[in-house]
Amino acid sequence: MEELFGIPITQLMAALLVLFGIGTALTAAFALRNRVVFNVAVRNIPRRRAQTSLIVLGLMLATLLFSASFSTGETMTHSIRLLLLRGIGEVDITARPESRDVSGRATYFDQAVFETIRRELDADPLVEGVAPLVREVAPVIAPASRQSEAAVSIMGMSTGHMAGFDQLIAPDGGVLDLDALVTGQAYVSEEAADKLSVQRGDSVQVFLGSVPSALEIVDVYQSGAYPAGQLSMVLPLERLQALTGNSGGITHVLITNVGGRIEGAEHTDEVVSRLEPLLEGTGLEASPVKQDALDDAEESGQSIATIFLVFGQFSVAAGILLIFLIFIMLAAERKRELGIIRAVGTQRSHVIRMFVYEGAIYSLMAAAVGSFLGVLIGLLMVSIIGAAFAGEGFDLAFAFSWRNLVVAYTMGMVITFVVVAISSWRVSRLNIIRAVRDLPEPPMNRRSAGWLVVTILLPVVGLALSALGWQTEQAFFFSVGTSLLIIGIPLIARRLGLRDRLAYTAAGLGLVIWWLLPYEVLESVLPEFEQGIEMFFLSGLMVVLGGVWVVIYNSDLLVRATTLLLGRVQNLSPILNMAMAYPMHNRLRTGLTLAMFSLVVFTLTVMGFVISANDSLLNDTEGVSGGYHIRASSSPNNPVRDMQTALNTADGVSPGDFEAIGSFTGARVDMKQEGSEKEPVDWFIRGIDPGYSDSVTYELALTADEYSSSREAWQALQNTPDTVIVDDFMVPSRTDFNVGGSTAEFRLEGFFSSDEELPEVYIAMADPRTGSEARMRVIGVLKPGSFYSAGVMTSQASLNAFLGQTAPPLSYMFRLYDPALAGDKTKALEASFLENGLQAESIEQELKEGARINRMLNTLLQGFMSLGLIVGIAALGVIAARSVVERRQQIGVLRAIGFQKGMVLLTFLLESSFVALVGVVLGMALGTILSWNLVNEVAKDIDGFEFVVPWTNLVSVFVISYAAALLTTLIPARQAASVYPADALRFE
Repeated sequence: MEELFGIPITQLMAALLVLFGIGTALTAAFALRNRVVFNVAVRNIPRRRAQTSLIVLGLMLATLLFSASFSTGETMTHSIRLLLLRGIGEVDITARPESRDVSGRATYFDQAVFETIRRELDADPLVEGVAPLVREVAPVIAPASRQSEAAVSIMGMSTGHMAGFDQLIAPDGGVLDLDALVTGQAYVSEEAADKLSVQRGDSVQVFLGSVPSALEIVDVYQSGAYPAGQLSMVLPLERLQALTGNSGGITHVLITNVGGRIEGAEHTDEVVSRLEPLLEGTGLEASPVKQDALDDAEESGQSIATIFLVFGQFSVAAGILLIFLIFIMLAAERKRELGIIRAVGTQRSHVIRMFVYEGAIYSLMAAAVGSFLGVLIGLLMVSIIGAAFAGEGFDLAFAFSWRNLVVAYTMGMVITFVVVAISSWRVSRLNIIRAVRDLPEPPMNRRSAGWLVVTILLPVVGLALSALGWQTEQAFFFSVGTSLLIIGIPLIARRLGLRDRLAYTAAGLGLVIWWLLPYEVLESVLPEFEQGIEMFFLSGLMVVLGGVWVVIYNSDLLVRATTLLLGRVQNLSPILNMAMAYPMHNRLRTGLTLAMFSLVVFTLTVMGFVISANDSLLNDTEGVSGGYHIRASSSPNNPVRDMQTALNTADGVSPGDFEAIGSFTGARVDMKQEGSEKEPVDWFIRGIDPGYSDSVTYELALTADEYSSSREAWQALQNTPDTVIVDDFMVPSRTDFNVGGSTAEFRLEGFFSSDEELPEVYIAMADPRTGSEARMRVIGVLKPGSFYSAGVMTSQASLNAFLGQTAPPLSYMFRLYDPALAGDKTKALEASFLENGLQAESIEQELKEGARINRMLNTLLQGFMSLGLIVGIAALGVIAARSVVERRQQIGVLRAIGFQKGMVLLTFLLESSFVALVGVVLGMALGTILSWNLVNEVAKDIDGFEFVVPWTNLVSVFVISYAAALLTTLIPARQAASVYPADALRFE
């Protein structure tokens, strides 16, 4: 990975190392100046090893999430890089025609251009080799085995110019010699030989046109046919030129730079700058294929890492809450000790340093453990991703860099240490006399001047942010500002005499109601704001904060309800009262723990509903496909020009099987929006026939004013020349939940996909081959979810008129009368049009496979997010461990008045159960309501996206959370139950 959130990793690492170094140096300097304070601080670490382990477990989570995200992203980058380089080899740059034939066939140019390039670059110290190439993609049939492949790369290579490039390597490691081949002979790749079931001496038929050419397989190679890939055949350049009728013509000039497979790409920019003047006037362009492949791999890896980092922020937030809780517990545990230390002359600053020193040691250990555990978690996630793509030709190779490990360690350490420092300042505020006597601290004076300033600032800042968000139409600023207003107004009322319960309940309910309002209610009174994935994170924080306030400040009602419900069970009433009294008495501890649980469970719940809704969408085959059941594509060397007629003579399939058939043509053109200041973009335009526009069921989100329905717009596409329909990805949206990915290179401007009206928009197109130009009007924008209609679409008649020739159809869509026959008819189509290289896919099967992969990856993301449960579980463990010490005398009294061991054990388990269950239920309830709003809002634009309750997911989250909480508190509970009354009553 080279960047994170747009920041170069090297710069980020340097900045983090500087911050880490400054913090470490300052801490060490203060420790050396006063070793006594340092020794007092660190002596506590080895004294309670179980508690230290729990603290390290909680503190390491942020680092673990960073490390796991980085290692997963690095692995994806490395694996994609290997996949792309597997089809490129030593080729760094290719020179090829700027435009392609509208038929889709390879475009040839004079081989003399290669000779010119070779002469000029031969003396270039950065260039290792220059070679001519002919590459065709054609169907291949093996008559003996009756096997076929619709798209095999046929390569024509010149042996005299392949120095510096990859050699053809046989499976036994030997090198194959192209000069040994005579006319009618070829080498075949190992994968192609396997799929065609051929071996040495067998003959195959290659359809480079409508008439096949017979070739004898002389040998099989394992690698070396670059840039063709694994499914390929190779023969001498002159032989392939003769077979295609292009003597003296080539399709590519290959260039390899000095250096290895990856290192050679470092010289790409310099070599391209020297190559471009040589290509002027030739109609060729320099394509940095290897650098582009490396950039694509890097972008994919960064996207994966960013996705995990963004969704892991809930767990990081829960981890920050845990740090505060841990230090509050540590301060409470050592209250008498701290009081004595202060009484003998130490200052408050010394107490702060003591906790900072101790926290720094914990942080150092936690960051180290988290970094390496994160790598292991990354390895596990990579294994799951690899299983998802098994059989897809994408093999994952685990990788991580020490640079990313350093970034993860320092980032986790810096965040943890900052929170530790703030927590240390918070817990150092104690009264010496109360601390020595171990008396409870009075409630914080919230009527001081400082709190008055905070109380006034909250609504003022909130109003300012709301106004900024309204003016800039940014949902984040408006929502944060509104939330601060909702919090600030009750706090002002509290300052004027309103009771705490009413003030905080009003603020909490206000936050919950505001963030869980149905979107249609907000849309009716508010303008449409721009928003992104940050709103998901913000909504989770706010609704959980509001929910926790409502629960905590009305805990007595919850206790009464629980006691009324379960208190009638024999012998349970006293245990239940004791179990619920303690957590409700310590509101801060309980509130922090509830927030941790609720935050993580909230995210898991929302993810579960989104996954279920997405599954329901992908199960709607006809809705997703536009009403079709089979899609197919044919070879440009021998296309099926009239599918309807060709079906009359096909075997196993006939026109009567299909209710509708649509076909597509296409061409690459230079495209820009009329009136835009952006440069034209090389883009693909599709031509659709009347069969498709008359039968497609896709709805349009926007249509031109003169069309009252989507059907009218589809028909107008055929009847009105120079009109286009575009997909929703080409139109900006106010709601962008894209994480880490890139947007389309060509996007329209001046309106949004959610607008009520489509303005008059025109696209200017130019054909780079002929220079012809056209002005196309946008008459419709597809709804989201129209997966099988992409890009810019016009009628075939309009496209042919623009191109000045008739482009043959290369892809097709079929709607069956009986969808159950999709599998059989797919095979029949491929068998009948084998010579045309027809490749057909059952859309239902394709969607099922896509849903399987999507579900597995989403489940992986959900599992990654569930790591935050470690925080809540660790919190319960810390609280339970502290409770045993804090309540030792209370336990002794209970045992003395008749409480048995089992009753004490049950009391502690019920305490943890109460906190865990309230947190889980609160998170699930809030997540379910938000999911209802979210899914129903998305369903307005995407048909088939439905609210489905993921019962299995919810039950799993509930059971795992509750079981883990009980397991964590079991050991402290057993310790409490084992306390002897006499020992406990003497305990001080």
